[in-house]
Amino acid sequence: MWKVIVNGELVSEADATVHISDLGLRRGYGAFDVFRLVDGIPLFFEDHLIRFARSRELLGLDGRWPEEEIRGFVARLIDANGLRDEGIQIVLTGGYSADMFTPGEPNLIIAPIAVTMATDEQYATGVKVITHNNSRELPDAKTTDYLMAVKLIPQMTAAGAIEVLYHDGERMSEGARSGFGIITAGGVLVTADQGVLESITLKRVLRVAGDLMPIELRDITIDEFAQAPEAFLTGTTRGILPITQVDDRPAGDGHVGPLTKRLIQAFRHEVDMYLGNIRVYLGNIRV
Repeated sequence: MWKVIVNGELVSEADATVHISDLGLRRGYGAFDVFRLVDGIPLFFEDHLIRFARSRELLGLDGRWPEEEIRGFVARLIDANGLRDEGIQIVLTGGYSADMFTPGEPNLIIAPIAVTMATDEQYATGVKVITHNNSRELPDAKTTDYLMAVKLIPQMTAAGAIEVLYHDGERMSEGARSGFGIITAGGVLVTADQGVLESITLKRVLRVAGDLMPIELRDITIDEFAQAPEAFLTGTTRGILPITQVDDRPAGDGHVGPLTKRLIQAFRHEVDMYLGNIRVYLGNIRV
């Protein structure tokens, strides 16, 4: 059984509790972030902490638990559990509330989670997604409100899809749990930069994509998405996953496109470089 951290205290999962008046439970009011470990190293950790801080600020939960303290808690959690290739979720709730509405002092929960990585077959043949008309509240914040994403799991599973892409009737926005982009017939990578949650993986993809193709940060219309020869998802456990089927139609020609393949390789190199730099740094400070 894993150990977790609740408000700075390391306890077993069986002993980890919050009161029933917590607004995370009663109103779904909370911010969170998730990152994965690679050989014990938190991948893109600083990017996740920046996004978590922004989510906290947007919800008004930024007064307690400074970043350096959270860093220490994460290091302690990794060591206590001997974590190597798991995930870690950080949650900050709205706190205990006497009237079940007014936020109190935030509660911090940091816990290991099991992760399931994308398969070689999915990278090679692509994946199916379904689409749904939905607009998230506070799209810039990663909140604990995943009502629609959870509600659509049976529909997604029945369709043989791995993700739901949201749209507002005119524009595509993001995946329920993924970043999202297309590559146009002219070879331009397009992804939305407003009204969506920042994808940490996509942020890193854009760092390396500029050497491969032009990039446009703007809205993607439904028609443009339907005509795009290549489309992809991004995520912590997915890296870059090609989309080859949307609802009941092929995406593009139904095969993984050449530019998406190049992006996948470039992102893998970015991951290797990041991990290599961290290992060199850790080696130097231990000398």
